[in-house]
Amino acid sequence: MPVVRHTDLDAFLEAALPMAERGEASASFFTGAAHTLKRTPPRTGERVYLASFRSNEARGVAIQRDKGPVLIGESDIAAAQAFADDLAQDWPGLQGVMGGQAGCEAFARRWLDLTGRAHRLRVRLRQHALTAVNPVPGAPGAPRLAEAGDVDWLIEMHVAFIAEVGVPDPPERVREFMPVRVARGDYWIWDDGTPVAYVGYNDAAPDFARIAPVYTIPGARGRGYATALVAELARELLARGKRKLFLTTDIANRTSNAIYARIGFLAENDECGFDFVVADV
Repeated sequence: MPVVRHTDLDAFLEAALPMAERGEASASFFTGAAHTLKRTPPRTGERVYLASFRSNEARGVAIQRDKGPVLIGESDIAAAQAFADDLAQDWPGLQGVMGGQAGCEAFARRWLDLTGRAHRLRVRLRQHALTAVNPVPGAPGAPRLAEAGDVDWLIEMHVAFIAEVGVPDPPERVREFMPVRVARGDYWIWDDGTPVAYVGYNDAAPDFARIAPVYTIPGARGRGYATALVAELARELLARGKRKLFLTTDIANRTSNAIYARIGFLAENDECGFDFVVADV
């Protein structure tokens, strides 16, 4: 059964729907991406890969945009291998793969055979879901919607965030998307005299939202700003009618995992991210 590349977003959404049975938080990447593309079509020349695989024994879905990694979620091994075969034909410079460990390892082994590039573990991730917000302590200051005057600060802080966590996201892309997303209302700031933390979210899908990123500036950490800010945003999104909220954490970051657990997020899936590198000879 060949990989199906989708240009029809509704067909991709239908193909991705069964993946929610393996974890809604993981599957929300795929459905959220499709709804985002409906709302904001890709810029001219941007690479967008939406694919699905289904056989009697296996199924899977994959997304990849521009220079980022391919996301395969909880795709089965046969599906992961098929996506590697498909992508290697015209995108051998792929940055990496993210998803369930078994599928990612299968993809990476096939990638080595096809391109000669090995893989290196970059991060272990945990997918979380929330349906109700727990009471959390307050923090000095208050949340507010980010405004046009905050764009430069948000760009600076987001570039610092991606450097700190090692996300493969070039600064030029941050400078491109930040003004658009701030104008759309996708960022909140916690202000304690000056901005001290921010959170972003994507609510393109009708029944859920994904929260990311969350960042507190160095020197202002440990005071409850991020906890209070995420809790306030979560309450607002649920009040708007969202059925569930999702976010992703680095398993190694015990602080962020503890924060989100206090707010009410429950772990659903553990996944990993591999970077592709030149193989040792």
